[in-house]
Amino acid sequence: MALTNRISSASLLLAVTGCMVVHKVQPADYIPQNNPTVVWVTTLDNSYTPVSAPRIEGDSLKGTWVGLQEPVAISLKDIQTVQAKVSSPKRTAILFTVVGLSLSGAVYTLATAGSSGHFYGCRPVKGTPPPDCPDAGL
Repeated sequence: MALTNRISSASLLLAVTGCMVVHKVQPADYIPQNNPTVVWVTTLDNSYTPVSAPRIEGDSLKGTWVGLQEPVAISLKDIQTVQAKVSSPKRTAILFTVVGLSLSGAVYTLATAGSSGHFYGCRPVKGTPPPDCPDAGL
């Protein structure tokens, strides 16, 4: 039972973390609608700024510079790209398929373990198999 709980917990963890990818987004639309915790901004001069708690105020993207913990404001017209974590339905489908097949295989293996009719655990004691051995009466 503990193995099943561990498999279920691992599957849930994978599902939560495996369903997100980093993609380019339109900051003026994406940020107000999705409230991401962090976005990664590349400006026209190719500088790179990770921004936590991003928000759009007027014509600027504002937030806190990750790592420096300083306020940052970047004009939308100076932004080359903004990237954010977004959900990935394809990865989610693949992940759940793989986890489902793995879990089904594990459950099948556990359910059929020992039911094959082959018993290799009998060790003869002084040349005689133990009485509880399936081959003892042969």
